[in-house]
Amino acid sequence: MQLWGKQWSKAELLERIGSLSQLGGITRFEYCDGKSKGVTALRVKTATGFEFLVSPEKGLDVVEASYKGRSLCWHSPVGVVHPAYYDPDRLEWLKTFAGGLVATCGLSTAGSPSEDQGQQLGQHGPISNTPAEQVNWSEEWKGDELLFTISGKVREAQVFGPNLVLHRTIQAALSGRFFRINDTVENQASWQTPLMMLYHCNFGFPLLTDRSRIYTPANKVEGRTDFASSRIGNWNHFEPPTRGIEERVYYHKIAPGADGLVRIVLVSDDTDRDFAVEMTYRADTLPQLIEWKMTGEGHFVLGIEPGNCKVDGRKREREAGTLRQLEPGEKEEFQLELRVLDGAEDVAKAIAQL
Repeated sequence: MQLWGKQWSKAELLERIGSLSQLGGITRFEYCDGKSKGVTALRVKTATGFEFLVSPEKGLDVVEASYKGRSLCWHSPVGVVHPAYYDPDRLEWLKTFAGGLVATCGLSTAGSPSEDQGQQLGQHGPISNTPAEQVNWSEEWKGDELLFTISGKVREAQVFGPNLVLHRTIQAALSGRFFRINDTVENQASWQTPLMMLYHCNFGFPLLTDRSRIYTPANKVEGRTDFASSRIGNWNHFEPPTRGIEERVYYHKIAPGADGLVRIVLVSDDTDRDFAVEMTYRADTLPQLIEWKMTGEGHFVLGIEPGNCKVDGRKREREAGTLRQLEPGEKEEFQLELRVLDGAEDVAKAIAQL
């Protein structure tokens, strides 16, 4: 593996350490204070300075991430909140929304609250506040690379309602600056069930600055509101935090590459272009891309959100004829990768691939 400007074999590294924890690894811990008390997390630490936290109680979401001490994501004022405080009513989801690098929305509903076929549906669904089952983690050598793997199942179930199971695997590497999420959602009910899946990725300071820029293969960008539309010319640029500013949501029509993948690059400072994050996902099962641009004071955050739906709620999705339905026993697969780009050469190469 390549580390610190040199190529290392497994044997060479093991000769120089007493324990793998000296270089990196997976550590389990538990929060013990306030509304986060009882929430567990798995800290994945690589040898490159890339770290992230995966919480089993929060649907195996990535609740924190940093690179060389610099946070990559926005932390909301509510912090990490135990799922016991979750309320599915309307906008109550916002009281348990920690931000974090990846907050999963779904599974049977995502987006705004709505009433669909007589059922009241709250913001973004319950999955990010559902504890995972059968959680496992491992540190395994594959040749000269050490791979980190976290897996588990998250179930959204209700009597006479959905019985959807999310099978999630998250992988990283000791010498890497990335993680990959591989998800499979299975309908274990005996009836057709809606499937709405959205990856709410929340980038924040110091990665996100007033000089940041988004690079996407977008063919078309539409504002969700009049305010967003009035500032559509600035959808990919940023400004300093502004008191009282309204959020802007944009829908992007994206052209995937020949390999079926969509690549998006968020550059921290577009004048230097030496630090960025690259997102890659499959376009066939995640055909929508939503941008949540919020540059308020204390809420300085960029949401880049690939999904199989927009964020107008399940009723609107059904009326538009775009609501994905899973048949009994049917499965749907999703893939998402987030990678840190360190150095002007890495950033330029990623932008050129777009």
